[in-house]
Amino acid sequence: MRNTLAALLFLPLAAVAQTYTSPFAISGFTPQPSWATELQTRQTLIYDYSTPAPNDWYSSSWPAGSYGPLMPQLFSSASSPNLINDDRGQGVFNAAPLTPDPLVPTATSMRERLIYVAQSYIGTAYQHIHMPTFNPALVTQPGGYPWIPVSTNTVLQTTQQLGTGNRTDIPNPYLSTYGIPAPGIDCTDFSALVYNLALGIQMHSGTMNQLTFPGHNASGTATADVLGPTGETLTPNFLYGPNYGTTTINQPGSLDATLADLEPGDLLYMQGDLQIKHVVIWLGEYGTNADGTPPSVPLIISSHDNTPAIFDVNGTDQIDLVTGLPTAMLPDGSNATEFLPPPGVQILPFTPDTWFYQNFTVAMQVVPEPSTAVLAGFGLLALFGLLRRKKS
Repeated sequence: MRNTLAALLFLPLAAVAQTYTSPFAISGFTPQPSWATELQTRQTLIYDYSTPAPNDWYSSSWPAGSYGPLMPQLFSSASSPNLINDDRGQGVFNAAPLTPDPLVPTATSMRERLIYVAQSYIGTAYQHIHMPTFNPALVTQPGGYPWIPVSTNTVLQTTQQLGTGNRTDIPNPYLSTYGIPAPGIDCTDFSALVYNLALGIQMHSGTMNQLTFPGHNASGTATADVLGPTGETLTPNFLYGPNYGTTTINQPGSLDATLADLEPGDLLYMQGDLQIKHVVIWLGEYGTNADGTPPSVPLIISSHDNTPAIFDVNGTDQIDLVTGLPTAMLPDGSNATEFLPPPGVQILPFTPDTWFYQNFTVAMQVVPEPSTAVLAGFGLLALFGLLRRKKS
């Protein structure tokens, strides 16, 4: 499975912004015809059953710290009253069951669907909002919406500068457009939305709630409240980085064993000062260059606010290890946008010079690996699907 989706990912030939291509924007994999319709239907359900209702989105009196209307939970049936309610919306029961790919194992189809839904949101802005269509600028309550500012740094911050406390004098090129109330979504809301839409799997949408620990710090045994499409409790698998439970950053090569066990769609969490700060979706261990040459860097997809900046460069040799900036960036940073995608949902590199890699602490696998018993249930169709994928 890892090699299958990995073959669908392209890396850039030149260091320019937004050069990573959606996995399903190229030949090699064709999503099921029903997926586009199902995605649209489920998106409509989420908006129709949001809390408050869409008609009240802009006239409601929003409390301070609000992330906008709550995203409902989509269930194919109500087999359990165990709903996640504190940072999620109401349950929407009898949502249409999802259509699997009949030619591949269940786990493979689930992972492909996750990536299919995630890539559909590429380009969505970064904001502290539950649902990306809610526009806080349109709220009519006195004083407007109590917007939580994002991406407001006047200058760029890099991994190295965050570690030493130094700051660069290169201006943040997106300050004027992202330092204002606007539609968007943040990292944990994005991951929860993708799993909800793609698989009917429910999880918390708050950074401190999606993954929990015995204490407030990211140490000990991780746990998560995760519900399946019928409301049943799921038990995720957790993979821990070598520096889990410490404030030591990961050195190049130190994550090789952990990354080898990841599958597309897995959730990777980054920490700072032992607090979970960010989550990304793993796209596959490696991609390929646009000309089909051997792969260079792993890729992830997430909603990121450019703090610290994650530059689109092909390999660690293009990042200055002292400044943390691309070596081809002009001294005044006037070409920063050639290397820095705008804040929001983007495909980004997961290389040793990035904050993502250095601060990875734990991964959560919600989709189970296919077992012999599961594959046997698919019979010849499953076998044909495996052979088809191995040849691709």
